[in-house]
Amino acid sequence: MRKGLPLFLAFLMTSTAPGLRAESLDHAELARLTRTLAGIGVQLRDPDARKGDIRALLTDRFAAVDRTSAGTPPALDRLTTKGKLHTVPIDFMLAQLRLQTAQQFDVEIEKALINHASPALFIRGGAMTLADLEAEVAKTQPGALERKGNKVISHWPIVIWSDSALVIEPEQSLELSTAEGAFILNSGLLTVDRGEISATPGVNIGLTSFRPFVATAMTGALQASGARFKGLGFGGAGATSGLSILGAALFPSKIASHLTDSSFENVAGVSLENTHRLVISGNRFSGGTGPAIALKGVTGAELRDNVISGTTEAQAIDIQNTSSSIELSGNILIGNRGSGIFVANDVRDVTIAGNLMSGNGRGGISIVRSACVTILDNIVISNSQVGIKLRASNGLTLLHNDLIANAGAGISIIDQEPNARVVVDGNAFSANKSGIHGGSASEVALKANDFAGQSPVLLDGEFAPFVPELLHIAASANAAATALTIHANTSSAAPVDCKTGS
Repeated sequence: MRKGLPLFLAFLMTSTAPGLRAESLDHAELARLTRTLAGIGVQLRDPDARKGDIRALLTDRFAAVDRTSAGTPPALDRLTTKGKLHTVPIDFMLAQLRLQTAQQFDVEIEKALINHASPALFIRGGAMTLADLEAEVAKTQPGALERKGNKVISHWPIVIWSDSALVIEPEQSLELSTAEGAFILNSGLLTVDRGEISATPGVNIGLTSFRPFVATAMTGALQASGARFKGLGFGGAGATSGLSILGAALFPSKIASHLTDSSFENVAGVSLENTHRLVISGNRFSGGTGPAIALKGVTGAELRDNVISGTTEAQAIDIQNTSSSIELSGNILIGNRGSGIFVANDVRDVTIAGNLMSGNGRGGISIVRSACVTILDNIVISNSQVGIKLRASNGLTLLHNDLIANAGAGISIIDQEPNARVVVDGNAFSANKSGIHGGSASEVALKANDFAGQSPVLLDGEFAPFVPELLHIAASANAAATALTIHANTSSAAPVDCKTGS
């Protein structure tokens, strides 16, 4: 017997579905949504396009993506003391890079430093603007910086010490020399206020894969507002990824890092590791290998209203390695190589709300070996593979999501531990390959989901035999209040502790 739901039963389900959506998605509405997505894609061809530029298109079902509150942008911190310029030998700078980033950088980076006789610029004792730095270099180290038009090119690496700050002010632009292996190591405060940091064109002959990067480590903080970053990063995640903030348990930063209302064009990625109190809001990420935003061991982060498209190798947002207390809301993730959102490896206490995911190569959302994740009010439409994939995870709640025209199942639940629990409540399924797929699943509670637009396969895999019971509940008088529980756990099975993830 064929898995799934025969066509005539699908018609019956359409006529009796009690889901929370006011109207089911028919062919005409699907066509309208597809046209809207195409319009969003056209708008996002501009690498500076932000969420506000496509707000007029976020109507009807897409309106949930625009309901999130942006909140008050965090203020930029300032140091009041005046910094001084020194130089340090290359060997000292490389030793600090190894020490402060816990060796999270390409071991061949020394090859990129073409002129080993040149030292690194060393800021300490207070704050310097880019204009201050340029003036001091002209006095003591001519040739380390070069002005071309409105840009200042750094031929040497720059080190910002823990007691100091570098401020890129409005309309100021710092270019880091690709050919000479320039980069920034920041253990103090780097502030980019409507300014720019980018890489010069060209190739580094010592290390052809090299591109300049900004690494913030240990006590350092990075703050950007209305800024622009372009062409930075190489070598995957970690210190050389483009922009990185790499905390240390023994040296926590006293200043919070935040990136708001900024653009990241062809930046390999933003890597955030072992840090806390992060706000990444209102930014535009276009191109780059990805992940555009990667979190590892992060506690307390808000990722809101970002637009990410066109990663060439990895997912848009990647959250891993015991990260916790993470909120992802109002983000638009379109046309990325991997998943829109990937959560894995003992992550807990995550809320994924009101995001739009479409055209992503490995599906919309993937949750793997994690706990206490709430996924609600998302639009997951026309992704390759599965809309939302849940694997070996516990304490998951899926509420009021739209799963539309995904190449695989709308939701897939596989490889669960014996006592794992998943709640699927009030979601709408339309035109996916199948509605919900199950394989080696534990307890799954289905309640008030709308399968009106989903045919011919509602439940697939090991869930397929439960279709008659699902239809029976759907036709009952109290369908909205009745749950179909598949593979119910024993009453003695304790729920997951969302404070510890155990």
